Amino acid sequence: MANTSWKTIAADIIGKIESGELSVGARIPSGEDLAVQWSVSRHTAHRAIEELQRQGIVIRQRRWGTVVATQTQVLTGRVGFLADQFAQTYNFPAGDLIRGIQDGLGEHFQLMIAESKGDGDVEVRQLRKFQEHADGIILYPTNHPRSNPAIQRMVDSGFPTVILDRLPEGIHADAVTSDNQSATLEAVHALESRGHRRIGFFSFHKPEFSTVAERHAAYRIALAEVGVEDVSELTRWFPRELDGNPQGFMQAIYDSLFTLLNQKDPITALFCVQDSFAAAALQACERMNLTVPDDLELATFNEWPPMMLRTPWCIHRIVQRSHEIGNAAGKLLHDQLSGYTGEARTVRVHADFVIADQRSTAINIRA
Repeated sequence: MANTSWKTIAADIIGKIESGELSVGARIPSGEDLAVQWSVSRHTAHRAIEELQRQGIVIRQRRWGTVVATQTQVLTGRVGFLADQFAQTYNFPAGDLIRGIQDGLGEHFQLMIAESKGDGDVEVRQLRKFQEHADGIILYPTNHPRSNPAIQRMVDSGFPTVILDRLPEGIHADAVTSDNQSATLEAVHALESRGHRRIGFFSFHKPEFSTVAERHAAYRIALAEVGVEDVSELTRWFPRELDGNPQGFMQAIYDSLFTLLNQKDPITALFCVQDSFAAAALQACERMNLTVPDDLELATFNEWPPMMLRTPWCIHRIVQRSHEIGNAAGKLLHDQLSGYTGEARTVRVHADFVIADQRSTAINIRA
């Protein structure tokens, strides 16, 4: 059997299904078992299973394995991508991310893209549609309490699922996110190396978002390393309702920054959990006739196109690797569609830290 091809293995399994030896719902041998049985490499065995799945002859079920499919379980070749929101102005979701997902999935699968508009009920409805019309899903979750149980039921049912960016508490599924802790530590350490100790932290109050929690935890760790144990007076949590209220958001950032800069022991640097805070802080500094980075150094997670920040060269930026994140998500989902039934995996993708160009210190952002 040394020259056995994956086509031979696939044909043998199809023959057993057609003869009734393997009935609907029957578990077929794993790739490892087939490799031993046929004396072939695991790659050859997994290729046979992958082809059977592509044809809809077998389907993967979580915690059980790969089983003979019913007629309603035939693979469509479509994969859902559900984002919590579309924001074309801010390049979300990024084109590089979508290209990465498609590259990771391979040519046999095509994306169907939808938006939940940040609404948990819409998210649940969209999830149901994808379960009916797609083979799997890659999801930017809303983290809404009403939708999280639906996501877990979907995962438990064996529907191939990969979570992006933020990891809902209690959900045990494959996931891909930036390495938020390492990236934040690198950024805050860079500020500290420049002599800063009073470093502010701006974020929306979204404690259920793992991205926010991980970034704030790393910020606390970095400040504790230089003797700043209590960061409560340096941290500002803004109501999430301001996310859709630009005028109110800008005023809230101005008020908070003005207070932090004019207290007895003012901040000298600011870490922003996302670009909207950095952009608002730049405008607040402009109103106060302050120069960045001379009067205040800024560091931010940079997901927007850089020029949306007006003067990106003045800001320390954490740039996420969108294509690599998407590619990792596509590969994880492809693994599931190809028969992976092991424990849930979390991939944390390195983010690049871009130091501000200090030659810009003479440039006032009012210019």
